[in-house]
Amino acid sequence: MAGKLVAEIIIIRSLQSLEQQIEADISLYESQKEEYSERLGNFLREAEEMYGDESWFKELSLENIGKPRKGDKKKKKGESSGWVLFKNLELSSSIQGEAEIMFETLQLLTEKLEGLRDTRETIEELKNVGLGNEVIYHCFMKDGVINKIVLKTAEEEELKFTFNQGFSKLQVIQS
Repeated sequence: MAGKLVAEIIIIRSLQSLEQQIEADISLYESQKEEYSERLGNFLREAEEMYGDESWFKELSLENIGKPRKGDKKKKKGESSGWVLFKNLELSSSIQGEAEIMFETLQLLTEKLEGLRDTRETIEELKNVGLGNEVIYHCFMKDGVINKIVLKTAEEEELKFTFNQGFSKLQVIQS
């Protein structure tokens, strides 16, 4: 489930399978978050020696990323100090920009994990309600998190195949 698609529909035959996939996604995103946290920690320790006294460094935190800082002029959408807007991309060559993208990545990973954990709790509640294995779950996923589920009975979903075999005689018509 941890794909890169913006939206997708997956079909699951049991809540247990769905729960296992969500657990796998949570594990994946937790390890990514841990990796980026370690990377950010190393970065901040190294940068503190050179930039520890600068105001931008002191204000770095998950809560402040993307918000204008005191003393900054009113910015156009997509601009922050040290960033230059080039068409639809923001470009930076500063160490501040590098720190910001690490914080933003951690913030998005945290939001994704919160969404997955909420979904896991909801699936657990669905299991308690009594939805069982006679149900097929068509799950709409937005950015890797389930937002909607269409429930279908297994009988509705089963495809029935028949095989017909017959012989016919071909007759050639001559003119």
